[in-house]
Amino acid sequence: MGSVKIDVDKGARTYEVKYALNDAAGVKKLLRDRHHVSSARFTGDYNAVDTLIDLYSAINSAGLTEAQAETVAWVSGADLTQQQAADIMCVTRQAVAKTYDLACEKIAAVYKRWEYGEITVEYALDDETTEEEAA
Repeated sequence: MGSVKIDVDKGARTYEVKYALNDAAGVKKLLRDRHHVSSARFTGDYNAVDTLIDLYSAINSAGLTEAQAETVAWVSGADLTQQQAADIMCVTRQAVAKTYDLACEKIAAVYKRWEYGEITVEYALDDETTEEEAA
């Protein structure tokens, strides 16, 4: 008879993601994945908890302007597109993009001062989340 392959992980996949937090691109990636990292703390991942605490501390220590803080809150906190955030803030999408980039650079500068390098966070996503969202 034939063999049957059963996917015991059906419904969830685990992703291990590396974030280089000493540059703006790594900070943007972590801000984008913040909700996924946050969900890992409920599985007992203390590394995820530390990562989130450090992220919030870096944001608070970055000396963001009011517009930069608002942009980070809308784009990363509320998961809005830059255009949606621009509509709410009554500015152009390009202004939101520039403000978000500057905010991420300031946050990355804090991580540089703290001598952060690359960190790795592991989290599980259900099959409804595409691999593109995880990467």
